[in-house]
Amino acid sequence: MPSGAILALAATEPHGKARTPANQSIGLLVMDSSLNPISCNDETVRILSYPDLPENIRRLEVFLRDTIRARLLNGQSSQHSRFVTEFVSGKRRYRCWVFHLNRHLRGPSRPDLELLLERNLAGLLFLPRIAQQFKFSPREQQAVEFLLQGLSNKEIAVRMKISPNTVNTFFRLIMIKMGVSSRSAILAKMIQASLNGSSN
Repeated sequence: MPSGAILALAATEPHGKARTPANQSIGLLVMDSSLNPISCNDETVRILSYPDLPENIRRLEVFLRDTIRARLLNGQSSQHSRFVTEFVSGKRRYRCWVFHLNRHLRGPSRPDLELLLERNLAGLLFLPRIAQQFKFSPREQQAVEFLLQGLSNKEIAVRMKISPNTVNTFFRLIMIKMGVSSRSAILAKMIQASLNGSSN
């Protein structure tokens, strides 16, 4: 099972030829712990540069770093998320999902965070679609949504008004349904399923 970082790093071919993702409205952006961009797909650049053309960007790394700080960081930052949950690009609204990566690759820049930017089409985001695909119960879907927000077991338990042990039970059931063995693998498989647009 590839991690979310590997999925994003694989968004381009070795010779720079971009792959066409199954869902054209999804952008992927991988950053290090200092929020410096490491890798992204073409859709991310299209989303963040609109209405300018991506090919007019001279220094992509600088553009992405400045745009992350200007448009994607939450001005009223809380301990749960430094990033906005939604933002507007032109007339389109996008949902911003944050994935905390814990499988680091060796190298000068280690992937620490991954942002998934999904266009909000008629209010249908990737989570409900994937919840249906893997037959999550409403409470399991709620637990995964809090996981995506970076909440701890204790915080999820408070939000759901259940015990931390019950939260653990929900995640065990979710892992069984998804065929994975860790929470980071839940996130990676959700990214993969969202990009593929079909069951694995």
